[in-house]
Parts: sequence; structure tokens; C-alpha cells
Amino acid sequence: MSKRSILEEIILFLIHRYNGERTVQGILYLLKGKQSAQIIQDSHFYNVTSFFGLFPFLTQQTMQNIINGLENIGYIKASEHKNTYLLNKNGLAYIENQNLQFKEFIFINGLRFSSIQKIFWKRFSLFFQTISNLNMNQKYFRAVNQDYDIQEWVKNVILNFGGKKTELVNCFYEDLHKVLMNLSDDDALLFVKRLSGANAYGMTLEQIASENNESVETIYIKSINILHQILTNLIENKLDYPFLSKFVQGEKSTNITNTSIETKRLFAEGKTIQEIASIRNLKLSTIEDHIVECVLSDELFPIEQFITPIQYSLIKNKIIELNTRKMKMVKEDLLNEVSYFQIRITLARMGDLHGPK
Repeated sequence: MSKRSILEEIILFLIHRYNGERTVQGILYLLKGKQSAQIIQDSHFYNVTSFFGLFPFLTQQTMQNIINGLENIGYIKASEHKNTYLLNKNGLAYIENQNLQFKEFIFINGLRFSSIQKIFWKRFSLFFQTISNLNMNQKYFRAVNQDYDIQEWVKNVILNFGGKKTELVNCFYEDLHKVLMNLSDDDALLFVKRLSGANAYGMTLEQIASENNESVETIYIKSINILHQILTNLIENKLDYPFLSKFVQGEKSTNITNTSIETKRLFAEGKTIQEIASIRNLKLSTIEDHIVECVLSDELFPIEQFITPIQYSLIKNKIIELNTRKMKMVKEDLLNEVSYFQIRITLARMGDLHGPK
């Protein structure tokens, strides 16, 4: 059984998780990190939040080519529903018997970090380059990032420091040293190779892949894993990194969209979902999407207004019995006595049934 690429393995794994209940398009949107309530909710319902936004550059054509390839080698087969697939015997054997490559990257958490990582890397790489040049008394250099907001952010951090240049350099390098000490030697080297300093530009992923004799895809996934490990450290132990923790300030994870946060605020003020829909001039179904997001992102969010304990218990037991996330199947089996909204609330509150990734 020949080894597949990391992306092929991830797609195979996602087809297995979705079990013919979501389309190829849904998998593509998950990997691209589409900011929609449905995609975010599905990532929770099927316990695949790690993969959210992991391949933002993935195209429909590439996705279809991979699906066709997996079908041609007999790992997947089309299901009865349009554009959905199931694993067949060979595909299941691969999932169960191979050491899936993505499983070694234990820090990847796309839903939490996919939006933060982009800003962090832009800020960090430009700051590193700027400090390196300042330290060498070089005022003029070609910035690795031309984004005006990023350049202004770096400029403000430097101007607002309030100490000598040597103190600024020391604060930065002290935190950077601690960050690198938490990484393996190989990961620390990969991270540093990508940085541009004074009179030296960082290596591209392609150059590192060629030097390491590995695929670009592997180096890309490794670099994401490293970034997510660093971000986990900076966010969860920010007092240990007084300088570098600034680099993630003001950035939010994609666990909940901004529009859902506003709905949550109004709900906390005692407004009903009907009133919130009226105030925000949005459809009731959209507000329901927001409520489901709130339940997913906050385990203490109250659901009693939307579903009784008996209804919750009925739906939960039925989901477990049928072993499905297909809401239509659950609803029909309960003789349409509950709403889709109540099923979604239950799924959100139940958390994951599949166990660890």
C-alpha cells in the first residue's frame, strides 16, 4: 500500500469523518477556512477543527484532482448523495493501518489559530528584520512585508518602547530565545531559516524543502505546526513572554465570528432571538446560526430558552443511536417533534462523539 501525500491523507481522513454526510465542497471550504457558520459548526460537530483554514490556497481543481485520484486507486467511492464520498475497504485499511503523517503535528489547531498565525508571522518577520537592521545601524532596507498596517504596527511598537535601542533588542531576543528553547532543534532551525535579517533574506519553503530533501507540502505543514506551537505558548503563558505576547494582542481566533459576538451581547442583555433579528435587521435563521456558534464557543452559554432538558435528552440519545450528524434523519426518526435548530443546539452542546483525532 503506497504512501499518499499529507494532503491526500487529510482529505481521506475528512471523507471518513464526514461519512457521506457532507459534500466535497464542504471539505474544501473547511480546508480553505471559509468564514461561515455552517463550516465552523461542522468542524466542531465532526471534530475536525484542527484542519480549519489549513490550506487557504487550495483550489477546486486541485481538490477534484485529489478526489479523482483517490477514487481511481480504489480508496473512495461516490455515495448515493451528489458530490459526497465514502471510504471503501482499501481506504479504510489505509486509515487504520498507516501512520498518518499529519498526526505527528500535534500543535496544529486551525480553528483557533488560522487567522492569528498570518498576522503574527507578518508582524514577527518584519519586526525581526527591522531590529536586526537597527542593531547593525542600518536605517534603510527593503521590508519583507509591504503591508501598511503591519509596517505601522512595527513602527509603533518600536517608537512606544520608551527605552534605549539596546534594551529593545535585549527584550526581543530574550523572549525569542525562550520561544526557540521550547521547540525541537529541527523546528527552531526551520523557523529561523525563514527569517530575514540585516543583509540576508530568509529562505522560502521551496528552498528549505530542496535543502532538506522533503516535499514543499511537508515543510509547509511543519512550519504551520511550529507557528501554532509558538502561538499556544505566547497566549497560554503570556506572562513569561512580556515582549512577544504583544504580537498576538488584538487578534481573535475563528472559534466564533464577529457577527455572532454581537448577537451574544444582545442575548446577554435579555433580548429574545426574535428581538435580536429585528434589532439587527437579520433573518431569524441567521440569528439561530449565531446562537449555535455561541453554544460551541462557550460551554456555559445557556440553552434553556431554546430547548427543554427532555428534548435535549431525546435528541442526544437519537444521535448516539443512529450514529449520524444528519439532522434530517434525526428529525424524522423523532417524528418531527423537534426543530432543526434544537438538533443543532444539541450537537453543539454535546461536543465530540468521535473521540480524539
